[in-house]
Amino acid sequence: MRGALAGYNYNELVDKAHIGLWFDRYLEEQALGEGGYNASLLRECSRINEPELYAAFFARWVKELDRLGVRPHTAEVIYRLAAGHGGESVIETGIRLHHTYVVPIIPGSSLKGVAASFAHRVLGGDNGWKKGSEAYNAFFGTTAESGCVTFFDALPLPGKWELLPDVLTVHHPDYYTGSGSAPADWDSPNPVSFLAASGTFLIGLGASDK
Repeated sequence: MRGALAGYNYNELVDKAHIGLWFDRYLEEQALGEGGYNASLLRECSRINEPELYAAFFARWVKELDRLGVRPHTAEVIYRLAAGHGGESVIETGIRLHHTYVVPIIPGSSLKGVAASFAHRVLGGDNGWKKGSEAYNAFFGTTAESGCVTFFDALPLPGKWELLPDVLTVHHPDYYTGSGSAPADWDSPNPVSFLAASGTFLIGLGASDK
């Protein structure tokens, strides 16, 4: 791939690139730098523009939700959203992007997990929403039966999102891995670079007929 792109203007390639391919496939070099290795790759991905076709796709998506009787609501990220870190990437920290339109998405499974955790931890007890309760199982489902609510993937509003390079620095890696070492000032920090998302997302829930 590097050979095929050798004759092109690098800056123009970055501006018009497919974010997913650039992030997953194009690593100019394997080098350490500020914020961990390949922080420059994250800066490049964060400057790539939204695909021109995404606005039309988003409009079709909203129309399809309406056809299904879903009344979506918008939710704005307060600071930064980290989703899909466990996914494969050339820098070992991923991000969840739409496969075709390469915008950040919040998987419906993640939204369902957050809602289920809130129901169990906050609404549980006397309110009867603890995991395994009748209300909990009816709403979220079990391994034997699906729940009555469908959590759709949350998509960002066109022009209302951005990707941002970020870094998480582990200052005492030996201490956190349980090796028995106490945290000390002479430990070597381990900066880990990753992509985060910000913006306004459309969240939709659908109810089944059961």
